[in-house]
Parts: sequence; C-alpha cells; structure tokens
Amino acid sequence: MKAVIVVLKGPDFERRREEIGLLAETAGYTVEGLFTQAGPPRPRFFVGKGKLEEVGVFIRERGVEVVVFEDFLSSRQLMDLEGELGVPVMDRYDLILNVFEAHAGSREAMLQIELARLKRKLPYIKLHTGRRVREDHPGFGSSGEYVVHSTLTGIHRRIKKIQDTLDRSTKVVEGQTRRRREMGKVVALAGYTNVGKTTLLNALTGAGKPARDELFTTLGPKTGRMEDGVFITDTIGFIRNLPPELVHAFRSTLRSIQDSDLILLMLDACDDVEEFQRKKDICEETLMRSAPTAYPSSMC
Repeated sequence: MKAVIVVLKGPDFERRREEIGLLAETAGYTVEGLFTQAGPPRPRFFVGKGKLEEVGVFIRERGVEVVVFEDFLSSRQLMDLEGELGVPVMDRYDLILNVFEAHAGSREAMLQIELARLKRKLPYIKLHTGRRVREDHPGFGSSGEYVVHSTLTGIHRRIKKIQDTLDRSTKVVEGQTRRRREMGKVVALAGYTNVGKTTLLNALTGAGKPARDELFTTLGPKTGRMEDGVFITDTIGFIRNLPPELVHAFRSTLRSIQDSDLILLMLDACDDVEEFQRKKDICEETLMRSAPTAYPSSMC
C-alpha cells in the first residue's frame, strides 16, 4: 500500500523522520513521499492549508492510499483530514498498532491490540457516527442520539470483555513467574525496540526464538532457561512517545518485567553518545511509568 508521511520540523527532526519511516516500512507500506512543515501544529489540520493542498495533489497524482502523520492527532483532526484528502489518515499511534498487528503471534497479543484500538477510536467513532446520523437525519433528534448511544454501548461492552480476559491472562503470567522464581532467578530483558533482546535470549539459553531486524518483533514474553537455572525473559521493546494507553493495554506482557528478580536494560553500543542516552532515558521513563513501585531493587 502506498503511503506519504507528514513530519513537523523541530527537535530531533532527523531521528523522528527516520523512525516514522521505519515504522511505516515495517507495517508494510511503501513510502512514496515525505512532507515537512516548520512551526507549531495547526489546530484543525495539524499543517497549514497550503501544505495540505500540496499533500492532496501529490496523493492524487501518485495514487497514494494512506497519509501518515508522525505526531499524534485528535479525533476531530483525523476526521477533518480524511474529509479533505479523501484517503485514510493515521498518526503515530495508529501506525504503531499496525506494526503490532503485523507481528502479533498470540490471541493475547491480538486482544491487547484490539483493546488499544477501541479505546483510541472511541472519540473518533462518536464524532463519525454523530456526523453521519446528522447527515442522514437532519435535526439529529432522539433517533439519532439512540444510534450513537447504541454504537458506543456495544464498544464499551467489548472493551470490558477484553479487559476481563486480559486480567485472567495477567494472573496466568504471575503464576508462571512465581513458579520460575521458586526454581531459580528470573531476569527480564528490556530495551529499545530492535536492540537485540531476542538475539541475546537465544545466545544465553538456546531458545531458538525468531529474531529479525525489524521493529517490535516481540510482543509477548518469551522465556528460556540457562544451565545454571536462571530464567531469561524477552519482552516488548520500547520506543519514543509510546502512548500511555499502549503501555496499559500491554500490562499483562509488562507484568513479566515487574515480577522479575532483575531487569537487564539493553542498549546499543554502536549508537552515538546522544542517541545512547536518549534511548536509555526513554526506556527508564517507560518502565517507571508502567509501574513505578513494582520493580525490583536491581536494574542494570
């Protein structure tokens, strides 16, 4: 699927541009073009009207099928942009979810992704459904309000069902970790996405887990055992501006980190000093944000 990327210039522009491009490629998109704009985001379309017209001309001429914004967009911005451009629009949050979906290898991972999508889309669905009802039924009386209410009620029920299922999964993970701790020590590997956690897991334990040079290859915990009885667990990688909703949705996966005896934070020695420190800060911030009081005293 052909895509075009829109990035605001500013701090860490080159890194943000490179990372959103890698995310798009990992999600299976062919990036046809990149549009940039200086200055703060605009209230309605995020970019100025002139830039929006440039993007519109480009996607019509090149047959682009989706527009990706590097930053986060509000539900109203998404709806207005799609109305102007005539193609689906997604932001960083949606793109990360698409990458997750491409790599989901278990029912639990799929449920975590669905939960994040539903929570993310609730305001958008409310706006979209309300707008369609108003167009089909001018005046938007009680019948229209009932349609919106019924749609949202169904979504809330699905969210509750998924959360209950994931709560049960969390208890299963807790039980597995508890049994492993009775048999030996548990070490959780944490780090920026694609830093090589699965490769290290395989090297230490011979687990033979799939390891690819891609972002977010691992979504669910993968565990191997060393000869001395130490259990090594590979977990989901982190990334800049990982939304809190995603951290919460993957809480059962992160539980394997929280309940470990030690967290081994992996970093790439090939990164320059500034990038090394940036990724270290992002990982530590994400770990503390997910459960600030739940971690063991040892973190390497």
